[in-house]
Amino acid sequence: MVPANSIPWYWRIIRRIQVTFDTPTAQYAATIGAVVTFVAVSLTVYYGGRRLKARRDPDAVEAMQSIAIAVTAILVSAFLVAVWRTSSEVIEALGFLSVTPESGVKALVTVIVVAVGYAVTRLTKRSIKYGSGRVTITPHQRELAHHLVQIVVLVPVLAFIIALWGIPVSNIFLGAGVLGIVLGFAARKTLSGILSGFVILFARPFEVGDWIRVGEREGIVTDITVYNTQIRTFNEEHVLVPNDTVTENEIINYSKTDRLRIETDVGVDYETDIGTAAAVAAEAMERVEAVAPQPSPDVIRLEFADSAVILRLRYWITTPTVQEKWRAQNAVIESVKQAFEDEGIKIPFPQRELTGRAETGGFHITNTPTDNDDSRKAVRRRPGAGGDISEPVEDDLADSDDEEKHPAADFEESVTDPPADEEARR
Repeated sequence: MVPANSIPWYWRIIRRIQVTFDTPTAQYAATIGAVVTFVAVSLTVYYGGRRLKARRDPDAVEAMQSIAIAVTAILVSAFLVAVWRTSSEVIEALGFLSVTPESGVKALVTVIVVAVGYAVTRLTKRSIKYGSGRVTITPHQRELAHHLVQIVVLVPVLAFIIALWGIPVSNIFLGAGVLGIVLGFAARKTLSGILSGFVILFARPFEVGDWIRVGEREGIVTDITVYNTQIRTFNEEHVLVPNDTVTENEIINYSKTDRLRIETDVGVDYETDIGTAAAVAAEAMERVEAVAPQPSPDVIRLEFADSAVILRLRYWITTPTVQEKWRAQNAVIESVKQAFEDEGIKIPFPQRELTGRAETGGFHITNTPTDNDDSRKAVRRRPGAGGDISEPVEDDLADSDDEEKHPAADFEESVTDPPADEEARR
């Protein structure tokens, strides 16, 4: 018979539990009690943790909650194993966890090597953070450098652990090759975005806070990751642009220079002296405070449009932000319009003039009373049996089908400015 003192303490506890709950009724009652106890402890830990978070660090409180629930679950499970007398089956199932002295030494060396590698990466992260104060690098580039150092340090650590435990390297490379092929086909867009993210982080075409345009998207860069670039548009839309899309499109960075040129088009009447209008516009731009004095504003004669000669106003701002651009643009438009009004320079808009053909006697404006009001109508004179006959032009305009059948119409249209008065039209 084995002395009681030589029996391990945990076996004595298991034996005592088995003696206490030796009937099926007692076993079921113990099971219900264990479940109720576990639920009660979990609720207590949960609600008690909510109060502690107001006075302590929330992360530390959550860690304590997890530990408390895990310990409770282990104790309840061990109690139920003892109650239902399944300790031998559990011990047999956990037999693979048995540790030999050799395995223990290997495990200890593995833990030490991993700890040393982690400590090295932490030291290099602090070194990179300290060195970034002397060298101009962005936070994202600093994080990227830290991850690269982690790869450089952890790859040898992983290789050492594989060699220590005698894991066949050929099997690892074979599995890695198959996995790489599968991932390459399944996640090629994601991998392309990651590679593009590295290109953006190294090439630095823009930084966080820059005002950029990528394709049809324009806004302020708020974040750059290895997967995407986040842009806040001027409509307060937060847009995530994949990095492969960024690298495939033309990027305009308005924040890279210390000044920005703005262009605004304005039309003047064909009867206006173009040189005078350009000089007036240039003087009006020079009076705007938001416009930079150097380079001086200038005016380009751009094109002959349908109803006006288009002048392009070009001016500069020294602070390339969208707010300064809008401020300068608004001020220039107001100043130029006021200057044109003061000088009597007309900014025309599209109008239509009807001109009668000479061979049909032309047409003139006449007042023809109607039942409701007096309206001015365009009429056409044509010879008749008893003399010239006047007939409304709009009668022919309304009959579009007849116009298509008889293209030789008695009038024509041209887009120009209207005459000054009625006598000029007659």
